[in-house]
Amino acid sequence: MFKIHNTKINNYAVRNPDNLFKVIMMVSLSIQQKWSLVGYMLEDLMIYKSQSMFIWGNKKVTHRYMVTHKHFIHGQMLAILKSKNLTEHAKAISLMKIFLKIPGLGLPKAGFVCQLVSGLVGCMDVHNIKTYGIDPKTLILNKNLKSLKSLANNRKKIETYITLCHDYGTENLWNSWCSMIANKYPKDFVDGNHVSEVHYTYLTGEYNDE
Repeated sequence: MFKIHNTKINNYAVRNPDNLFKVIMMVSLSIQQKWSLVGYMLEDLMIYKSQSMFIWGNKKVTHRYMVTHKHFIHGQMLAILKSKNLTEHAKAISLMKIFLKIPGLGLPKAGFVCQLVSGLVGCMDVHNIKTYGIDPKTLILNKNLKSLKSLANNRKKIETYITLCHDYGTENLWNSWCSMIANKYPKDFVDGNHVSEVHYTYLTGEYNDE
């Protein structure tokens, strides 16, 4: 699942700023929503843009930010991914810092974006929090960025989050989550592979696994 679909999404995301925009908006739309509904929401967003009924609150702010900054973010991302001097862990830290600047994305969803664009980190969403017994408080960053102590604590939380995801394994997090969602919503998905595939299908409309 991960090796097929995640790799295809990685290639899709780096291709151009518009593709990255779509990936990030898919992540934003998935917040507190059933995964089976996200494809329709993304399609609606691409048609109606800022007038889509599915962007509200922080999602509207995320959309506005991405419309303005998608080229800059894409350039930063490419520079990190193409760097030959950075380890995977260092790349993950740099990518997380970029994606956490996007309004509306916290640690889990910034980690999800990393997973989609690079195959690194992962998403500790509400399902994975329960599965792995994670304390939700450890996933919340301090919003008081004027304090040196707060900045240091946030950096530590980012490092801890990346290490946590990589210890469990980005591929394992993807595959186990897809299987869990398929079991939880059998009316929506055939199996874990189906859940994995629609990550790519939502972005491109393509269904073929090969």
